[in-house]
Amino acid sequence: GTYWYHSHVGAQRTNGAYGALIIKNKKKVIDDVIDDAANTLVLQEWYESSTNQVPVSILINGNGRTGEYINTGVDAEITKHLKGKGGSFQLKKNKYFDQNNFKTNYKECIIDEPGRTYRFRVIGAISQNFPLKLSIDDHKFTAIAMDSLNIEPVPDLTDLWLAAGERYDIVVKTKAK
Repeated sequence: GTYWYHSHVGAQRTNGAYGALIIKNKKKVIDDVIDDAANTLVLQEWYESSTNQVPVSILINGNGRTGEYINTGVDAEITKHLKGKGGSFQLKKNKYFDQNNFKTNYKECIIDEPGRTYRFRVIGAISQNFPLKLSIDDHKFTAIAMDSLNIEPVPDLTDLWLAAGERYDIVVKTKAK
């Protein structure tokens, strides 16, 4: 199953004290599916500081980037947003933005055999009540497990919403080219 570990002390989890824990069955569960634990995606929102709880980027396996401008807001507006009641945020210039070095460093999943079906494990290492939406360009996929338990397959998905702590296993039939 797909599990994860994380700290419950202060802002340690938000600052990266977490990771994936993959336990595979002895027997292959699904025939003709490439199941490589390296195809695990840990998704998290990232904050400028522990005092500003406005997400400024999304991290995938600990990597991400921020743009030339980032969102900022006061506590009252952040609270309204987290309660689903709106919230007003402002853009401010990002003092760390480097136009000449603007890359994400996201790990690319290796698709060695185009046209085959691959299993991906997706972990929502989300710190706030801030759901994230995952999609795969020009592909549909099937959810096969949730929170480490096999489920009745849900085919033809185009999007997957993840909340804090949720884990999904999906299979994707890759394109031949």
